[in-house]
Order: sequence, then structure tokens, then C-alpha cells
Amino acid sequence: MLLPVRFIKALLSSTVWWLGVAVSLVLALLVARMVDSKTEAVFDYQVNNAQLAIQTRMRAYIDVLRGTSALFYTGNSISREQFHAYVTHLQLDRSFPGITNLNAAFHITAPEKSAFEAAVRAEAGMSGAGHPDFRITPAGDRAEYHVLTYLEPLETNQASLGLDIASVDTVARTLAVARDTGQLMSSGRLIHVSGPNRHVGMAMRIPLYRRGMPTRTIQERRAAYYGSVGAGFDISKLMLGAVDKKVLPHLGYRIYDIGVSGDRPGSGTRDAGHLLFDSEAGEAKPAPSGPVFVKRVAMTVGPRVWEAEFIASKAAMMDELDKSLPHIVLVVGLGTAGLLFSIIYSLTSARRRAVELAKEMTKDLRASEASLAEAQHMAHLGSWLLDITTQTMTWSAETFHLFGMERHSALPNYSDYLHRVHEEDRQRVQSGLAKSLRSGEEFSTEHRIVRCDGTTRWVQTICRPSNNNGVIVLRGTIMDITERKQTVEALKRSRKLLRELTAHQDRVKEDERRRIAREIHDELGQTLLALRIDVSMLETRTGNTHPRLNEKVRGALQYIDATVRTIRTIINNLRPAVLDLGLTAAIEWQVNEFRRRSGISCELVLGQEEFAVDDARATTLFRILQESLTNVIRHAKASHVLIELNKEGEHLVMKIADNGVGIPPGARKSSNSFGLVGVEERVHALNGKFVIASAPGAGTTLTIHIPLATEKLPEDVAGGKLVRGSGAE
Repeated sequence: MLLPVRFIKALLSSTVWWLGVAVSLVLALLVARMVDSKTEAVFDYQVNNAQLAIQTRMRAYIDVLRGTSALFYTGNSISREQFHAYVTHLQLDRSFPGITNLNAAFHITAPEKSAFEAAVRAEAGMSGAGHPDFRITPAGDRAEYHVLTYLEPLETNQASLGLDIASVDTVARTLAVARDTGQLMSSGRLIHVSGPNRHVGMAMRIPLYRRGMPTRTIQERRAAYYGSVGAGFDISKLMLGAVDKKVLPHLGYRIYDIGVSGDRPGSGTRDAGHLLFDSEAGEAKPAPSGPVFVKRVAMTVGPRVWEAEFIASKAAMMDELDKSLPHIVLVVGLGTAGLLFSIIYSLTSARRRAVELAKEMTKDLRASEASLAEAQHMAHLGSWLLDITTQTMTWSAETFHLFGMERHSALPNYSDYLHRVHEEDRQRVQSGLAKSLRSGEEFSTEHRIVRCDGTTRWVQTICRPSNNNGVIVLRGTIMDITERKQTVEALKRSRKLLRELTAHQDRVKEDERRRIAREIHDELGQTLLALRIDVSMLETRTGNTHPRLNEKVRGALQYIDATVRTIRTIINNLRPAVLDLGLTAAIEWQVNEFRRRSGISCELVLGQEEFAVDDARATTLFRILQESLTNVIRHAKASHVLIELNKEGEHLVMKIADNGVGIPPGARKSSNSFGLVGVEERVHALNGKFVIASAPGAGTTLTIHIPLATEKLPEDVAGGKLVRGSGAE
């Protein structure tokens, strides 16, 4: 016992001890402050990463909305089935659970309302049942409507189908701003949804403009505007998992909507009515005791400003080592290697934990990028960005896939892109990109690319210039349309073969008519002529000797004459003999026959310049004239017809005009319009042009342009002798 007492007295009287105590106390205080600073830095770091995770998630969700709007620029008309297939492949419930629905609202004016409702009711729909009870709600007459027409998933949003979202004044004003600016806009208010799925929601919309129409000014955007696409968000589901509670169990946060971007700073509120999300809601956790860290950060989400308030207990953020470190320093004393090692180890451990935390926080970002890449792959739609200054490009994974290239770390440059464009299309694509950059307008074109394996694919490229942090860049998309191109080419080949078959059939028909007319003339005509001569002789011989027989013979002679006239009519109907005298003579004969049969006034105007046409062209023009005059008799109810035949350059132009009732709209597409279809096919077979102008009550004018044997005709159409317009040579 005496030794410890002496040791304690000596220790207490030692200057070194007290100096060591003083130094130890100073070091303990310094370490305590260092731990506090480190803990606060970790808190700031975690807050920044949490903010980044929230903003990244919101950008990913907004990109889904932008992708949906891009769908409507891939074609002139997107059907309900295409929209349903696109949203289904996005797998919203798994990849984007915070999106309650994706929809398309079309702008309808009051005169279009009834026709629009009827069109939607007439749709078959995906299930076949259609929407027979579809109507625009709420009821009432308004100057214009913004009707939710496409809505997915429809099962949980059926009640909103047909809703006029512009019936609410705040929404109407927001839609007008979006239409005039072309920007993403919010509904302007928070949506408190009640019921079993109670949540705070928000809606955002992007305007849709018609393809090919300019959108540089407000007036142009209003003229091109035809609707908008929108998305409904469940804020709770959207935020759920944005900050992994397993990684940051001590970090709590609340998100408030404080107003629209551009509002006066500080004008927003943080009361319960503006609370969007509380990470601690529904959890029975005691209020943090002792000092706490609090940090508020503002985030721009589309057109609105959110404020996130992060709270963490200082004690909860400190591990046991951090709490004990000042005591360890005080107990161990000055200069101990263990103390220094402990401090270094503590700081090193904290840094390692921060790196692991950063990896966990970027997991959601990578998942969102993977979902977007998968959606692009399913749609065969890649995206790219061109930096004009450095000539470097950024490609999405699907863009590399479309070019058949492996994704690598080095950024592709502009020359790589042009090298993959087919050499016959390269100059056109390069000029279009340059023009878009100069004018600021959107550039869209279809062209070919050559993949790395040498295969050629058709793609559609759409781009427009934009400002990227003060640097002008070109943003664009590239879509594989090879299958669509092949389908179009197959359709063109099919139409060409059909026209050639039609021309061949017309040729065979004309040849058969000519043969039948010739045989009737040569065989039956000669026989009847011989019979008439014999009967005529018999009539002469019996005139005085057999009066009753002579009367019978005269009756037979009249029957023979009537038969000869009938045969001549049949021959003229099959192929008028006057057609062999020239096109002009045949037309004059047909005009006279038309006047005689119909009693309708018909005026024929022939050009002064002579022309020569082959038999195929002469026959085609004559048959077109016959068909047109027949239609006048049957349908036109006209009192006057004007026929003009002129030579214009290397073309022969025939114009047939009447003052009848005209052709009603849509009648040309009816099942009874094969006559006009036949006329059009005959003209196309001769490489000509067919134009029809008509309006109800204003008569009808047919104009036919036929090249005068300067273009090569199909083998089945060409042939026959050359006939001059003024008569046979």
C-alpha cells in the first residue's frame, strides 16, 4: 500500500505529469472537436448523396414522361394499341412504382366534340369491348377540351377516361403555358388522393406538336399543338427507397413543395398542407435526444421547387469508437502510438464507410439507367449528343447496338458517326445536321447506315440543337426502321405487279374484243349479207306472182336488216371501227353517239397542233372517254359536257368537264367507285397522271395527262400501230 501512495504523490507533484495531463486534455479536446467535425462532414456528405439520389430518381421518372412524348413523334398517328404496348413494356409497377398512370390528352374544339366521342366509341379496344359509353366529362359546352383519351394502366384509372382536364382553371392555365412555351409543366397544385390508396400526388405534362410544323414562336406552337402527354405521380411510392434506410438508418428527411420555379425566394411554406413525404411517417420512433444535425436543400423538379429537410441525431451518427476516442486519448496519454494509430484508423474507417455508402447510393441511378437502356432496346431507339466544339459524341447503349459496335470507354467522334452513314446518304445527312444547327429547327430524315459487319440498315434520325451548360450541342435519336422500309417496298412492288396485271388484262380484253368484232364482221356479217341478197332476189321474183309470199319475204328482209344493224352496234361496242381512223375521229364519233343517246349538250374542243399516238394510248383514251360519258349519264344529272383534247409539250391532255351534281366527299372510296379506279389504273399503266376535281353542286372535271410515246411502257401495254390524231395515215 505504501508504494502506490508514494507513486501517486510523486505523480501528482511531477511537472511532467501535469504537462502530460495538460497535453492529454488539449489532445482530448482537439480529438473531440475533430470527431464532431468529421460527424458533421459525414452528415453533409450523406445529405448531398441523398439529394443526388432523389434528384436522379426524379430525372429518371421525368425521362419516362419525355420518352412517352417522343413516342408520338415516331409516327403521324399513334394508336391506342401502340400506346398500351409501349407503357406495358415499361413495366411501371416494377421499374417506376411512383408513376400511377401515363396518359395522352388530345385538344378538341367544340365543333369536333361529337365526332371525337363517336370515334372513340367506335374503337374496338384491346379487349374487343371498346368504349361504347365514352363521353367527355364533366358535361357542359366549352370552347375547347383537353380530353384524357389514352390512359394506362386503364384498369385502375377507368374513371378518368374522357376527363376534360382543362375544366379546372388552374390546370387550363398550366396547359396554356405549356403549349406556348413547349416546356414540361406541373398541374400547379398538389393532389391529395383519398380512399384505400391515400397519398399525395402530382401531375406533370409535356405538350405535343404536329410533326413537320415549326415551333419557334408562340403562334407557331399554338398552330402545331394538338395535345399533351402526362404522368401522375404518387410521391410516397416515388420517394420510397430513394434513400436506402438500411444504409442510412439514422437519417430522416421530409420533402415540402414550396412553389413554382421562379417564385420569389421564401414565398413557399413548410406547413403540413405542403408536406409531400416524411421518411419517419408511420414509424414509432422516439424523438431524437441531444444535439441534432439539420440541413435544408432546395431542388428543382420539373417546373416546381421542392425543399428537403434532413435531420439526424448527432449521437446516432457517432459509433462507439468516436464516442470513446477522447477518453482513450486522455487515458493513454501523450505520444502513444496506439492513440495515433486509433485516430488514423478511425479516420480511415470513416472514409471507407463513406465510399461504400456512395456505392450504395448510386445503385438506384444505375438501375434507372438500365431500365431506360432496356426500353430503348425494345423500341430499337438510340440517343446521341454531339458537342460541336470538340466534335465528340455521346451514344446510348442502343446506339452502339444499332451500329453493331461494342461499347467502349473512348468517346466516339463525329467522323465515326458519318463514316457509318451510307455513302449515298452521307452528304444529305451532314447537310441536314449543319442546317439544323444554323437554323435551330428540328431535322428529321430517313437514311441508311452500314454496320460493322457490313450489313445495311434503314434508320430514322431526328435531332435539334440545345444549350448544354452554355455550350450549343445537337441532341438526337436514331431508330431502326428497316422492317418498316421493307414492308413499304414490298407494298410498292405488289402495287406495281397489280398495275402490270391490270394493264395485261386490259390488253387481252381489247385484243379479244378486236378478234370477236372481226369474226362477227367477217363470218356472221358475210353470211347475213349473202342471205340478204338471196332474200332480196326472192322478194323481186315474187312481187307479181305470189303476193302473199312476197309479203312474208319483205318481213324477213326487214328482220335481216335489223339483225345487220344490231351486229353493227355490237361490233361498235366491242371496238368501234372508227378507232382505226384515228383518235380524233373516234372521239368525234363517240361524242355524236353520246348526244344521240342522252340528249345532253356536248361540246368538243380539239387543239390545232397535230399529234401521233400508238394504238395502246388511243384505245386507253377512248375507253376513258366512254367510261366518263357513261358516268355522266348515270350519276351527274348534267345538262352540258365539255371535252378538250390538246397537245401540251410532250404530253397529250384530255379534259372532260360537266356541270352536274359533282361527287360527294368520300364517294371515291366507296365500294361502287370501281369505274374511277379503272380509269386511274389505265392512266398509270401509261405512265400518265390522273386528276379529278369535284365538289357537291359544282360539277366534275377529269384531267388526263398521257406522254406521247416518249416513255417506255410495260410490255403488256405497249404495242399496236402508230395512229395520228387527225386520222389514220
